[in-house]
Amino acid sequence: MEANKESLTALVSCFARGYHALNSSKPIFNDRTAHSLLRDEEKQLIGTNWANAISFFNPEKSESLKSLDEKLEWVMNNQTVPQLVSRARYAEDSLMSAIERGVRQYVILGAGLDTFALRQKNLPEDFIIYEVDHPATQAFKINRLQEMGFAIPANVKFVPVDFKHGSLSEELKKSGYDAEQFAYFSLLGVVMYLEKPDFFNLLTAISEMSLNGSSFVFDYLDDTAFNDQLASKKLIQMRQITATTGEPMITGFDPFELDRELQDCNMLLYENLSPANIEELYFTDRDDDLHAFDHFHFAHLVVHK
Repeated sequence: MEANKESLTALVSCFARGYHALNSSKPIFNDRTAHSLLRDEEKQLIGTNWANAISFFNPEKSESLKSLDEKLEWVMNNQTVPQLVSRARYAEDSLMSAIERGVRQYVILGAGLDTFALRQKNLPEDFIIYEVDHPATQAFKINRLQEMGFAIPANVKFVPVDFKHGSLSEELKKSGYDAEQFAYFSLLGVVMYLEKPDFFNLLTAISEMSLNGSSFVFDYLDDTAFNDQLASKKLIQMRQITATTGEPMITGFDPFELDRELQDCNMLLYENLSPANIEELYFTDRDDDLHAFDHFHFAHLVVHK
């Protein structure tokens, strides 16, 4: 696979979403399209690597489970899939509610190989999707869509932004973003890798370019995730893995202090889901091993300035 680091991350996330949709009898997030974005050799390589990772996550399971498929299923259901599919479900469920309130602009930050644009149906005719990502990752996605025979919908705007050197507001406006209309922003799987000041600067920029009442949805780690005396084994292992890739998890928030921390960004905390809330929403009455991940929270902010 010839791809940059960001594209590799997008491929792995895409694999997990597609795996869940194809292998679960009751998918939390039914993204079969994700499976169609990957080449057969990519699916085989990613699946094999994840299956072999069981020896790191759970050596005992590595010994008791003999087949590659069994090992992959355990790793997917216990270490990878639950967080990816539940955060995607939360973001898109909240988006549907926003559309009912009149929102017509959806800005996907760090879009990667997100497939909402390919799965959209029964949306208002004036609904616009802005996919924002690093130029290299975005070029990779566009090439992949063309390679796999996907037509790019007319209401999708690709917005390449290098946040270290470019302006999100300027690039969105170049693509037709209307600051006089309500917008819905999502940022999934990213905040824990950002320094807090950088995240707050992003929120401030979004509030400045958005109408009051616009939304911003993201997932985050609580601060106990970075205390090895309090963090779950699964979370400690996740931190170890991401650190070895050169992208360590560095930021967590106290869920009870989050609203106060956001005040200077002109954002109000509309909803703040704990792991227990997420478990109740998406993981009850299941016959598989899927459960909400400890330490991960979902938040929905509203612009208020």
